[in-house]
Amino acid sequence: MTAEDTIERYATARYVVKEAREARWARWIAVFFLQLLILTAVLHRFFDLNTAAAVNLVGVSIAGLAVAVLIAVVSLIRIWFGGQTGAANDFAAIVVGLIGLAIPAYFLSQALTLPVLNDLQTSPEDPLQYTVLLEQRPPDANPLGAQSPETAQLQAEAYPDIGPIVVDRPAAAAFTVVNEAVKQLGWTVVVNETPGESGVGRIEATDSTMIMGFTDDVVVRVKGNDTFAVVDIRSASRYGTHDFGTNADRIRTFYEEVNTALEKGEKTVLEQTAAEEKEEPVAAPAKEVKKKQRRRTRKRRVRSTR
Repeated sequence: MTAEDTIERYATARYVVKEAREARWARWIAVFFLQLLILTAVLHRFFDLNTAAAVNLVGVSIAGLAVAVLIAVVSLIRIWFGGQTGAANDFAAIVVGLIGLAIPAYFLSQALTLPVLNDLQTSPEDPLQYTVLLEQRPPDANPLGAQSPETAQLQAEAYPDIGPIVVDRPAAAAFTVVNEAVKQLGWTVVVNETPGESGVGRIEATDSTMIMGFTDDVVVRVKGNDTFAVVDIRSASRYGTHDFGTNADRIRTFYEEVNTALEKGEKTVLEQTAAEEKEEPVAAPAKEVKKKQRRRTRKRRVRSTR
């Protein structure tokens, strides 16, 4: 073999570059658990998947996505130092995994910054009681009872804005406003008791969370007399030791709807009053009346002279 043949042989030689298999596995794992997470949310919200099973599947999906991201990062390190291919699969696995972990990461931040609460009420010293919903709650749901002093203190420190509101209207009128707010929020009402002679009205309803559709129980009480009313609300999660601030957000949204309904009612009264004022005839000033009378007398005198 001559030197020319040797040079030609090495010039045409091809080096086989291996592909990192774990990169492809990372992408497959990330896609699978993201699909599982989405499917779990859809089945629980629209097809009555058991809540306990849904919570377990969500936990498994989060763990699977985290494992996929970890495998992809390790694979990228191997590719960087070993010269293998498959970086595209690793980056795809990281992107898919981070998309699936975005919402759980938000709830994790809420869990780290907010106290462990799943039952909020505006008047812990005078707790609102469930009647019909107490019987409709599943046997494995969170127990409903009065707040302990420690829990009430945690609520007061974490949510100082959560408290009863006083409405300068009779109890019956305030209850009408509350009904309008509940209707606008789309809650499913199971109890609707108007204020009677006792001046106490009650509404029991259920509400679902936006993403997973977890069912929470709500009770609203309107108590007052012919001059004012006090509106209280209690919101409790059926499952989980931590509500991630959901019950507090629900109470705030409810009060915003009540205030909007109150402002709407006040504007309506003002508009009616303004319309009545426009319809009432305006009396002419005394000076104008005297001038008209003088003109009439002058015309009479001119006619008489003619």
